[in-house]
Amino acid sequence: PAWYAVQALPYIMESEVESADNIFDRYYANSIASYLVNANTKIKSVFDVWKNYTPDAVLSNLEKNEELKSALLQETPWVMDAKNETERKQRVALLFDLNRMSDELASSLRKLQQKQSPNGGWPWFKGMPDSRYITQEIVTGFGHLQNLGIADLKKNPETWDMVRNAIYYLDDRIKEDYDWLLRNDADLKLNHLGYTQIQYLYARSYFLEMLPIGEIIQTPFGFYQEQAKKFWLQNNKYAQGMIALALKRLGD
Repeated sequence: PAWYAVQALPYIMESEVESADNIFDRYYANSIASYLVNANTKIKSVFDVWKNYTPDAVLSNLEKNEELKSALLQETPWVMDAKNETERKQRVALLFDLNRMSDELASSLRKLQQKQSPNGGWPWFKGMPDSRYITQEIVTGFGHLQNLGIADLKKNPETWDMVRNAIYYLDDRIKEDYDWLLRNDADLKLNHLGYTQIQYLYARSYFLEMLPIGEIIQTPFGFYQEQAKKFWLQNNKYAQGMIALALKRLGD
């Protein structure tokens, strides 16, 4: 399963769409690849062999077996799968090139910084208004990398400033949600927990120690935290998973 996950990384990295989430996905994939290579020199040596020394190494196991290369087999889906496996190995070997990874990481971070709005949010594409969903996706991704020990945001002040501003932006949005309920005399005992609020709690829970909940949003945050405890089973499994992880980090 781990190998399948590694083979998926180039697909994430190779997207040429210049939306904010795709740019972050490239950063995410390259961060994981860089971590894997630096964590184990044997892994790096395998990819170096694939890339530089042994052309046959990138052939799939099926293509290496001459006995299976019959005319009938050439027309079966498994041969096409084999060709895809070859291509995957070639792309994986390229992905794990340290120089390329370094360039890609720097490029992706630079583009993310350029796309971030002055209020801390990210638009989906340049020229569009900031998107709360996209911003929460990116903040969550940085949280993943920090939590896995792949990234140390505090050691990179420019990156941390970018993420911190995005978190402040999300804090402001959750306060607006709560204030809207108060202005409209909503019954706060009912379920006001939407997917956006669930995603916020999950993303925010990664940074509770690095950036504690400010006094201004204590009440809104506490309200949605209690909503999550009370109404979590009314959501789908994906949302339930985010709630469970967020509440665990909050001590529940």
